[in-house]
Amino acid sequence: MNVNELITEAITEFLDVEVNGETENLNFASKIEIVKNRITDKVKNSPHVYGLAKDAEEYEYEMFFSSNPNDMIKIDGWMPIDTKKIELADKITEYIEIGLLRRIEKAA
Repeated sequence: MNVNELITEAITEFLDVEVNGETENLNFASKIEIVKNRITDKVKNSPHVYGLAKDAEEYEYEMFFSSNPNDMIKIDGWMPIDTKKIELADKITEYIEIGLLRRIEKAA
């Protein structure tokens, strides 16, 4: 699944929340939070559908991604990333320091 498909799914989720009788009294920010949680759950439950490896255990780091400020639906979150695909691998330490990357904490 590419970014456009993910955005389309987020919009679909948002419209579902928007017209859902149980959420009609919620404010806009609350509805967006519900959509963010739903999309996060979908990515966690089916990472391979979203272009991630089937086994997230393969990843050591995750990267923060953020929607553009003008996007109607803002989705911020962390996604596992293959650091071998980072062109400037020597910058990984710097990326961690600025909060763009973080080490994935393995469940004990």
